[in-house]
Amino acid sequence: MAKKSSKIETKKSKRLLRVVLTKEELLAAGKTQADKSLELGTLEADRKRTADDFKAKISAIESEVGQLANKVSTGYEYRDVTCTEYLGDPEPDKKRIVRDDTGEEVSVENMTESEMQKELINSQEAD
Repeated sequence: MAKKSSKIETKKSKRLLRVVLTKEELLAAGKTQADKSLELGTLEADRKRTADDFKAKISAIESEVGQLANKVSTGYEYRDVTCTEYLGDPEPDKKRIVRDDTGEEVSVENMTESEMQKELINSQEAD
């Protein structure tokens, strides 16, 4: 029978085991944690600012889309149109308002007091 060797063999290995940190290691970890907390806060603020910017851009485009949809749906929009007011027409205290672009009569309205004063002055000068 073969004789067993009484010599014990050894080998090195790595194991994940608990190690108590030194004061220097704890201080370094605390400093790194503080730095990362600041960095995280900055990134969160940047993300919020960017999200707010995109939200504003999206809202502006949505508003434009709504306005365009309304134009297409109704077939018209409101614009400032130059008009001519014919004071004293069709009656002395009335004025007729006509669009300059189409010649269409917009309305007949009562003249304001200041317009009636101008008409009175103009009619007296004509006499």
